[in-house]
Amino acid sequence: MASTLGGRPTPRVDRPSRAGLRQRLAVCPPSRTSGQRRSGQFGRRRGRRVGRGPRLGLAAAFAILLSLELVSPAGAMATGAAPTPSRSPAGGAGPGDPQSPAGPGGAGQQVPVAGLTSGPAVTGRATLTVVLFDGDIVLVGGRGFSAGGDVTVTAATTDLGGSATARAGADGRFILGFQVPAGFAGRVTVTARQGSLEASGTLDVVATEAVAPEGAPAEDAPESPAPEDGGRVVSAPTSSAPTSSAPSTSAPSTSAPSATGAPAPAPSPAPRPAPAGSGGGTSGEHSGLPWMSGVYPSHVLSQVLSFGNWRGRPNDVAHVFTVRTKGWSAMVEPRWPLDLYKGFQGKLVISQPTYPKGQGNHAACARGEYDEHWKKFGTFLKNNGRADSIVRIGWEFNGTFMYWHSDPAGTQFRDCFRKISTAIRSTDPDVKIDWTFNAHASPVPKGGSPWAAYPGDEYVDYVGIDSYDWYPASRNEAEWNRQCDTPNGLCYLLDFARQHGKKVGVGEWGVASCSRGGGGDNPFYIQKMYDTFMEYKDVMAYEAYFHDAAPGNVCSTIQNGGQNPKASATYKRLFGKA
Repeated sequence: MASTLGGRPTPRVDRPSRAGLRQRLAVCPPSRTSGQRRSGQFGRRRGRRVGRGPRLGLAAAFAILLSLELVSPAGAMATGAAPTPSRSPAGGAGPGDPQSPAGPGGAGQQVPVAGLTSGPAVTGRATLTVVLFDGDIVLVGGRGFSAGGDVTVTAATTDLGGSATARAGADGRFILGFQVPAGFAGRVTVTARQGSLEASGTLDVVATEAVAPEGAPAEDAPESPAPEDGGRVVSAPTSSAPTSSAPSTSAPSTSAPSATGAPAPAPSPAPRPAPAGSGGGTSGEHSGLPWMSGVYPSHVLSQVLSFGNWRGRPNDVAHVFTVRTKGWSAMVEPRWPLDLYKGFQGKLVISQPTYPKGQGNHAACARGEYDEHWKKFGTFLKNNGRADSIVRIGWEFNGTFMYWHSDPAGTQFRDCFRKISTAIRSTDPDVKIDWTFNAHASPVPKGGSPWAAYPGDEYVDYVGIDSYDWYPASRNEAEWNRQCDTPNGLCYLLDFARQHGKKVGVGEWGVASCSRGGGGDNPFYIQKMYDTFMEYKDVMAYEAYFHDAAPGNVCSTIQNGGQNPKASATYKRLFGKA
């Protein structure tokens, strides 16, 4: 869920809605193509008691014919709703900006549709795919229905339900969408019927949250080139283990990389064995790659497995994100989403904030006030067969778009991380703790790099990075080297891992074809990521491709060509089986 300068991609977890899509359907009439009609409103189900809190007020938002490779759901934005100004460089719409005017509703915007069941339709067998678009639109795509016939689509939650009608196109396919209100969290079950044909699917929706805008330094800011001999001395702030009293809040040492992007001179550390829990055993048991390899397409296990089938290598890891707007219980005893992955044979990469939204701060965390919660999380993992999970504590802390972002000095976040790591390990000694920053820029901590917030080798098993092909993009060797060799880059991190006996996790990476700040359908970037993983396979722990279809986000899909057919072919050739 990285953000670089102007925005960030994200899984559909705790995301804000577009300003226009937050309006009621009454002010957002659907646009229709010939032969389509919409009927019905989704309202409260009779005979059910409605509990407190946000509930799904489903209403048919639009119904459009899916007869072309690209469709444009015009009218999805409410009449008169003004897009929020962009926060991306040069006034462009950041691909991760959930309120970007470049998304649906923009004039002439063509929206790639991804995630529909792949392969030829089977006569007499209907299929249905349900995906979440932009955090508040449930897209329903069907195929295998009778051409020109009406399809009745019903959607239901615990308390609400209703129906709408769409007409299948000449190819037997249709697509329609439903809008969910801000704050809704729960499972939506969708069923499509046409005579004797029937198909169904489910989707778990998580409550949304706002993302703070972030300023962007100039894209062409000078960066220090790598040494000509290719060697780098990689150092991080020295730290000692905290005593049983409150963690130290002293400033990190000056061995952290400087604000100019060039590492401060430091002696190369002597070779040493990996710390306990950080060593080998990270080859891809299922994929057969030298490292654990996987994907985040959504919180739908079938989509995770489908990605592995497409590339010809099963996934070793699946990336999940806990709910962070529902308090401590939902975060440290995360039945959702972990229960969705009971059938997954690989490991889970679990991204966890340092505390729930609106219910904490790093100063209290650093004093140990949340230790009991995190001990409970370790116990939960162990009791639910996920003791060996990889936990990314406070990922992308170096971007101010995260509410758990680092303080300017980095010390409160650092000490909070130490407390969390120690607490989880106390009840789950098999867990792998991952310290992950966002690539390319560090608004915080001060100094322009993430290393002031490094908690120390003894608190970390994996050091990680979320590294997308944007801000800046890498279209050639020179551009790749400039971004990769800085203290905010992948190559620098990999060298650090070698010198500190650590393993590396790349929890999010992918092409970015929805923004002028991205590299587009860029097979060169895919090639360089693979080459770099192979070069550093001795320290690579895992990587998970971020397979995101939502317009206005990164648009990184590659399965079956997706939105990036060139990158797709390169990925499958390199990461798939020959």
